[in-house]
Amino acid sequence: MKQSKLSVVVARIVFVSLLIAVTLAFVWQVPASKASSIPYADKWVHFAIFFLLSLTLHKAFALSGRISFLLLAMYGLLIEVVQNYIPGRGSDLYDWMADSLGVLAYFGLVYLLQQRKKKR
Repeated sequence: MKQSKLSVVVARIVFVSLLIAVTLAFVWQVPASKASSIPYADKWVHFAIFFLLSLTLHKAFALSGRISFLLLAMYGLLIEVVQNYIPGRGSDLYDWMADSLGVLAYFGLVYLLQQRKKKR
């Protein structure tokens, strides 16, 4: 199913808006609260954010899953490096891994749904 030009424009606006919001949230100088009662809550947040970034990137641009993964994985790595230089923040390899897993989960789901559709 081909997207209309309007839906592509809207998807691009949503992607760029989400990307800006995520960037601001990740580089904000106030460290995240450690008081969550959910184990690894920050990792789940990273996973979910990058799942949503993958979804919006996929809808906004006609890129392959590999290119999308590389772009978003590099973005996640860049954010972690930048956080290392912000007072009160720090970089975390596991955050980047959660980011990357969110991207892989989205495109893995897309792949599985495409395979299922082909069998029908």
